Amino acid sequence: MPWRKYNPKNGKHGPIYHIAKGVQVRRDARGSWLLFVRKGEERKNKTVGEGRSGLRKAIKAAETVALQLTQPEQDKVVETAQSKAPDFRSYSKEWLEGNYGRWAENTCERYEGLLRMHIWPDAAFKGKRLDEISRTDIKVYLRKFLKTHAPASVELAHTVLCGIFEEALDDRIIGSNPARGLAKKTLPPERLRDVKQPEPFDLEERDRFLARAEKKCSWSEQLILKVMVHTGLRLGEALAMRLRYLDLRKMTYYVAESYKQYKFIRPKRGKKRLVDLPNFLVKELVSYVTHLKKENLKRGLPGEADLLFADPKEKRHWPYSQRKIQALLRRVCTGAGLRVRNPHDLRHTYATIMLMAHQSPAYVQRQLGHSSISITVDTYGHWIPGEGRHGLEEALLGLSTNCPSSDFGQSPKRVRPRNSLQPLVKIDHGAENPTV
Repeated sequence: MPWRKYNPKNGKHGPIYHIAKGVQVRRDARGSWLLFVRKGEERKNKTVGEGRSGLRKAIKAAETVALQLTQPEQDKVVETAQSKAPDFRSYSKEWLEGNYGRWAENTCERYEGLLRMHIWPDAAFKGKRLDEISRTDIKVYLRKFLKTHAPASVELAHTVLCGIFEEALDDRIIGSNPARGLAKKTLPPERLRDVKQPEPFDLEERDRFLARAEKKCSWSEQLILKVMVHTGLRLGEALAMRLRYLDLRKMTYYVAESYKQYKFIRPKRGKKRLVDLPNFLVKELVSYVTHLKKENLKRGLPGEADLLFADPKEKRHWPYSQRKIQALLRRVCTGAGLRVRNPHDLRHTYATIMLMAHQSPAYVQRQLGHSSISITVDTYGHWIPGEGRHGLEEALLGLSTNCPSSDFGQSPKRVRPRNSLQPLVKIDHGAENPTV
């Protein structure tokens, strides 16, 4: 029943249905249904019929008239928009600048880099006005982009394009968003996508890697790699390490910053965290901090060091760049005869070694700074040893020592979890230990 779509108002002779601006269906004094149309100063009405059948006909006729009245206005909006549409590149720059306050700095950099390196140079967008870019152009571009990039990158490109055209639609520059809904038409379902799996070192490979780094790298370069392997810090978090956040007595580090391209920024998702340090790493950091203070005194600088991994080749006091560490990692892997990894694989190495040593997934999650334990388990679950295998036969045969038949129906005994990180060596916190 078509009239149910509209909320009627009470009129003098019965309900009045507002179909569109200036278009109504109402009853007259005789009980017949009228189609009433007002356009400017002109008013017209037509009797359609009586009863429910008359109301149905009047509603359908009113919808047809409303469509005829609004179509010229839509055409006019589109025609006006096309005459003043800016070029895609300049409008997308304005879109970026206008949203800087809404997004995290990392997000702005990713969007700007994607536009500059991949979207602006492409023939689908280069030199075109917004109204000249069709839905087919965007679909062809996304499919071409998918051949050389991961689905996550294609999703990001679609997000950027959809955001730009949606804002142009809000500004009445274009009549519709040509990018809307194209991600589903371009990307395979998530279950069919090839997701890059972690490639961590095993213990033997990790030791070969670190042994090669100790032979070929400076002390600061070695420590950057060791910190990532032994604490699970991200590359930017390791490069931004400062003495003020390092508690050598409690053997912890407070992750408050990350570093990339001469900028100190908040950690991923703005989430700060406290990370436990193994005491063999703390022992080396104690010696390293003492070394930094002596070096500063030799150069006539204040003895108190703050930034731990400053690049000696930088004129200003900046950490090593991420690209330098990536290149360093490739050289060390090649020299050690190992398959080349990226810096994030050192983080994967820490997580898998901890889990394979039966450390709690919840503890590993806190160390890594994951937003939920499900991310940790989904990423590294198949490295947890013995899941579902230990005591399988005994459990199925009713011979499990953990749940004897005499205790059936009673709550199982809780086992106290062991400490998350046992000290390996004792550190002398005497006068030589730097204070923080």
